[in-house]
Amino acid sequence: MDKTSPRVSIIVPVHNCRETIEQCLSSLVRIGHPSFEIVVVDDGSTDETPEICRTFPQVKLVQVPKGGPSKARNIGMAFARGNLVAFTDGDCIVERDWLTELEKGFTGPEIAGVGGNQLCPDDDSHMGSIIHAFLKTIGFAADYVKTDTRAKETEHNPTCNVMYRRSVLLEVGGFNEELWPGEDVELDLHIRRRGYRLIYNPAACVAHYRPGTYRGFARMLYRYGRAQGYLVRKYGMFRRIHYVPIAVFTGSAVLVGLTWWSPAGLAVLACAWPCLVLIFRLKTRSLSRAVQFTHLMLITLSFWNAGFVAGLVTRRAGMLSC
Repeated sequence: MDKTSPRVSIIVPVHNCRETIEQCLSSLVRIGHPSFEIVVVDDGSTDETPEICRTFPQVKLVQVPKGGPSKARNIGMAFARGNLVAFTDGDCIVERDWLTELEKGFTGPEIAGVGGNQLCPDDDSHMGSIIHAFLKTIGFAADYVKTDTRAKETEHNPTCNVMYRRSVLLEVGGFNEELWPGEDVELDLHIRRRGYRLIYNPAACVAHYRPGTYRGFARMLYRYGRAQGYLVRKYGMFRRIHYVPIAVFTGSAVLVGLTWWSPAGLAVLACAWPCLVLIFRLKTRSLSRAVQFTHLMLITLSFWNAGFVAGLVTRRAGMLSC
């Protein structure tokens, strides 16, 4: 690790990550790259996260009052010395060649950022592994959990696994500190609107821990949906997933209408759940997994769309950070 003039600065915003931060930092210090530094920004943790970070002498720890992940990343950028800035989260484990694979994507000055693939940690909870498999199966949020096996241009790379040119981050003003989640989506929108390109390289991998309960998953989906609703209110529709609520509400209206006017509507409604199970059964080749995925799909449609509607009527980005 080059401590004098690192080519890459890794920034990790953390808040109460005692369960996973040791695994995260252990993977970061083992990265096989000739020139990088690690900057951890502790966002007002009240657990043992800072103490764990101090056990890694290779890590520069910056402690700040709680202000949210977006502000923590911007603070990290102020301490970063590399021309390239990579981001991951305290609940992620990176592969040894992570930086090298991300750096491969910068093939020209028009490339502003490169992101990578998300895997499931070997020691994730049973529910966490199911949720990860579900997200991979449905390709949730279009550009959040990708399933592509080849490098390609993309509209968005989530901040759990991405690298940017520092000059471009400064050019667009960094992350919106009043917005979370969705701040990375907004950042990438600003970057692309300035004519830059973003690349996805599936060989750049991080393993990402997922919520361990249905309740945690529902809360995550509600936050994601709310952020997207707010962004649509602010910028209009600019992602494929922004059209999902229209399809859901239209389909629901049709079903309600059929049920109101004809008994056939009840039959269609009754068949919806078995049809979802059948679809997932064909995809997973497992009936029990299909039933679990169907439950998660119903949670996704309910809570993401409820959040989306809430975001549409949200007037201030700061309201999304709760």
